Amino acid sequence: MTEITVENESKMLELGARLVRAFSVGDIVLVSGELGAGKTTLIRGMMHELGWMDAVRSPTYNLFAVYDTNPPVLHADFYRITNTQGTGVEDYFDTHLCLVEWPNALRDLIDFLSAKRIDIEFDGDGRRVQLSNISL
Repeated sequence: MTEITVENESKMLELGARLVRAFSVGDIVLVSGELGAGKTTLIRGMMHELGWMDAVRSPTYNLFAVYDTNPPVLHADFYRITNTQGTGVEDYFDTHLCLVEWPNALRDLIDFLSAKRIDIEFDGDGRRVQLSNISL
């Protein structure tokens, strides 16, 4: 596990840009942390690095946002649900880079995810980011 200290929002965006270079189609990135920790800011940095310059908001009420980037991205937010059964999220696993906030709802699919998942966890106020299954 790698731990990174992030000083501010700008540095969180930079970290997202740096991380996304290591990801590709089929990767499932699980982003965990408290409300306001910086999860969506990190993902915004990833999306900007992929060339998406429009707004990047957490899809809390829609559950998914799909971005036509290279690679194509599914951004999911499962804060409001307890499991993903019936959502169709698994339809994106092989064709998109999947960025998932609040991934506990994926627990029914965890065996499927174990070979592909990359864990990013925010500790405390989001200033410490812990990375698993990825080398920078």
